[in-house]
Amino acid sequence: MRYSRLFLAVLFLLFLPQRGLPAESASSGFGSSATSSAGSGADSGTDAAMGTFPTSSTPVAGVGAAPSITTSASDAKELALRDSALRTEDQSQIAQGKITPVKSSFQSFVESATGRKLDVFGRELFRNVPSTFSPLNAVQVNPDYVIGSGDVLQIRGWGMVSIDVNAIVSRNGDIYLPRVGSINVAGVKYRDLQGYLKKAVGRIFKNFELSASVLQTRSVQIYVVGHALRPGAYTLGSMSTLLNALFASGGPSVTGSMRNIKLNRGGEQPVTFDLYDILLHGDKSSDLPLKDGDVIHIQPVGPLVALFGDVKNSAIYELKQNNTLAEIVEWAGGFEALSGVQNVIIEKSVDNHYQTVVELKSDLSTIEKKLEDIHVNPTDIIRVVAPGAAPLEVKVEREFVRVDGEVKESGVFELVKGETLRAFVARIGGVTDKAYVFGTRLNRESVRREQQQKIDESVDRYEKDIDANAKQRISGSSDPSQGAVIAAELDSQRNLVKRLRMVKSEGRIILNLKDFNANIGDLPDFPLQNGDVVYIPEKPSTVNVIGAVYQQNSFMYQPGRYATDYVQLAGGVSSTGDKSEMYRICADGTARSNRQGGYNGAINPGDAIVVPEKIQRGAGLVQNLKDFTSILYQFGLGAAGLATLKTL
Repeated sequence: MRYSRLFLAVLFLLFLPQRGLPAESASSGFGSSATSSAGSGADSGTDAAMGTFPTSSTPVAGVGAAPSITTSASDAKELALRDSALRTEDQSQIAQGKITPVKSSFQSFVESATGRKLDVFGRELFRNVPSTFSPLNAVQVNPDYVIGSGDVLQIRGWGMVSIDVNAIVSRNGDIYLPRVGSINVAGVKYRDLQGYLKKAVGRIFKNFELSASVLQTRSVQIYVVGHALRPGAYTLGSMSTLLNALFASGGPSVTGSMRNIKLNRGGEQPVTFDLYDILLHGDKSSDLPLKDGDVIHIQPVGPLVALFGDVKNSAIYELKQNNTLAEIVEWAGGFEALSGVQNVIIEKSVDNHYQTVVELKSDLSTIEKKLEDIHVNPTDIIRVVAPGAAPLEVKVEREFVRVDGEVKESGVFELVKGETLRAFVARIGGVTDKAYVFGTRLNRESVRREQQQKIDESVDRYEKDIDANAKQRISGSSDPSQGAVIAAELDSQRNLVKRLRMVKSEGRIILNLKDFNANIGDLPDFPLQNGDVVYIPEKPSTVNVIGAVYQQNSFMYQPGRYATDYVQLAGGVSSTGDKSEMYRICADGTARSNRQGGYNGAINPGDAIVVPEKIQRGAGLVQNLKDFTSILYQFGLGAAGLATLKTL
């Protein structure tokens, strides 16, 4: 019995379907067109890529008296597409996948020494792995493309001969045309193919025209070895280059070199490929087309040096020879300076301390020339300080303020040094008879930025609170129906977050005027700044009631009426309204609430009465809509800001 079980296990292993994949590719979760089967040579690689096509020698009757040679293009491609379906899926997974960045030991050392995360120069080129499978209808065949074994040619002729053939170039480099015979096309450039075939057919037929194109290119199998992210065997299109193979394999690993990549081809002299040529100069002269059986060997990474500070691209760079500091700065894009560089300080990390190597004060060309005399050593950490690169605040000598609304003269005016709001309005001629000084708006850009930052921080805290609260409630509940209720509440609260993120601060400064009868003399002696905007509106004749009432509307202002009177005019508080949280936003930007008192005091023209909705406060939930309406009116957003939320 024991031996019978062993025998069955051996049989199972023998008949188990196998599919070769690079070891790293299979474990990393990326699909690939690669196979680790080194036994497939040029011919087998071609067959795998191209599939089995109907023979070009199968004639199909044409139309008319002229001889006809036809095969179906769809039939010719069907088997190849079916054979490559799995490979195409693998390659699409590579295109959609992202390489997780891994730090090298030198990167970790630089980060611990400087507190900064520096990437290896050129690594971003392989961040997102692109697709290496490109259908022919999406790729233009290069005129210098050389026809070879495995290519599929589409040949059509008309006139004295009717030809419609999809012919596969055989291993001998021939294609076969019925009534014409074998034609050797191996080695013919694509630009010359049509004339070459027309001449061959012209030996038998006269008075005809012919067109020829490449329906599908052959494939080549290459090998990526050494310090690659995913070494293995890869099947690529015949128009692929060395750089395409690097993309397919994910590029050099953290221990692989960007500057020393060898292309080995048979008995030929290896060719060295340096990615810096492309990254720095756009030079692709060493990016050679691939041939079947090529081996790409990524060498170990060379000496590294870190450069950061006032340069355009702080990064870790790989040295290839005795490089100078001038070369490293050039790789980094030069100095980062707002004006011409006239002073550069070079420091190097020695025993966890920066020591000044040189300080240069001159014009840029002289500084660059002197940097050529400074050689860098492996593992150097170099900091560049260019004092002219630091952005400084521009000092404003002349300050201007814009004023609009019900003033005698509107426009942009230059401020007198130390001028206040009251003095400024009086100097430009005062206000008109329609002016509503109580509603004066003073907006300032610095205040707007500060207010917006606080609003954003409050929304961020609220969003974190609702997520944490929902997780806590779900983890403590075993009832599925309760979980659905919590999910619905969370969805509603997230919609509220989206609305809150739409609220934008205006930068209004509250002036704290006494009442709606205020005049110019009641304006505060508040110093104005450059860029301030002053707006004095026309005196309104209405009071707004918004929120959870039966009829949101604007009502005619009448002296002696209270907030409750206007709420009754709006139909009263609805069943979803919260009476205890009602508040009033005054025309001057201040607010009065039931909590603080003064809500039902004297109403001013232009005031807005807000009736919030009842909102269920979950356990541990710190913020809700009522808290945010408080924030809004404290920031001077007023009814305009609340209009963003009232549709919730």
